[in-house]
Amino acid sequence: MAVYSNILLCVELLDTDKNIISKARELADLHKAKLSIIHAVEHVSSYGAAYGVAIGAEIEDILLKNAKKSIKKLGKKLDIPEEQQIIKFGAARTVILEEAEKSKADLIVLGSHGRQGMRLLLGSTANAVLHGSAVDVLAVRLKN
Repeated sequence: MAVYSNILLCVELLDTDKNIISKARELADLHKAKLSIIHAVEHVSSYGAAYGVAIGAEIEDILLKNAKKSIKKLGKKLDIPEEQQIIKFGAARTVILEEAEKSKADLIVLGSHGRQGMRLLLGSTANAVLHGSAVDVLAVRLKN
């Protein structure tokens, strides 16, 4: 079995994260590894721009504020320092892969919705991370 020293936990900041959070905490404790958490805030579509409606920035500010509040609460619960609580704008797969490389993570833990078919089995983000990662990826089935 591999020994992990730097685990990156990817969260959606939803109730469905409980299972992946407990798995990541368990692995971090078992390996005495550093545990960091990451959340990607997807950019709001510029759909309204064609009609002169500039709501995207306001919504993104609200999403970022709420994400920061939630991740801070989760970080406190898991005893993860603020510098290991990461929130970035962008496509989740890109944010996760870039941060895993930057932080030199040796394991990425994320959730999978477990739907049908290979893409749906892992979900598009989990599938992209699994195939794009240079390090181990643990996809934990999310409980609906």
